[in-house]
Amino acid sequence: MNKYLICLCIFTLSACSAANEDLHEWMRNTSQQAKIKPMKQKQTTLNIQPSYTPPPQPQMNIFDSARLKAGLQGANAPDLNRPKQILENFSLDELHYVGLIKGAGKAPSAFISVNGHVYTVNLGNYLGQSYGRITAITPDEIVISELVEDSYGNWTSRRASLPLQAADTASSETSGQN
Repeated sequence: MNKYLICLCIFTLSACSAANEDLHEWMRNTSQQAKIKPMKQKQTTLNIQPSYTPPPQPQMNIFDSARLKAGLQGANAPDLNRPKQILENFSLDELHYVGLIKGAGKAPSAFISVNGHVYTVNLGNYLGQSYGRITAITPDEIVISELVEDSYGNWTSRRASLPLQAADTASSETSGQN
């Protein structure tokens, strides 16, 4: 039994040595065939991109806070320190001119309807969201002078008007909102 064990060990050792010998021979042949001189690396060049220069602005920068402060201090700028009147909370589209009262020797007063409420206004009252001021009240319309800011930061006035609403459209608008 010992003879078989010894033969088996010798056979196993001879099989292992042959496979490793082939591996070692392949490694020697491959290393001899390998190039001795390493390849030279190419010098890399950096492409420096030019820095971005924004084009010149033809107008004032609308987001510049200094422009906003300067615009509110111009000759035609609205007075922001005065208390706002109630009708300045509504746009002109929401306001409806519904009537006029004229006394002897007195300036006319107008009635404006908005959201189911009727307000009395006189010459010089403010209304609308663009700093509008009533300049004239006629039986057909209320003439308003609004202050708006242009793209250069200057305040200019523009004319707007509220035409007289017919009685049936004014009553149907207020009854539809209740």
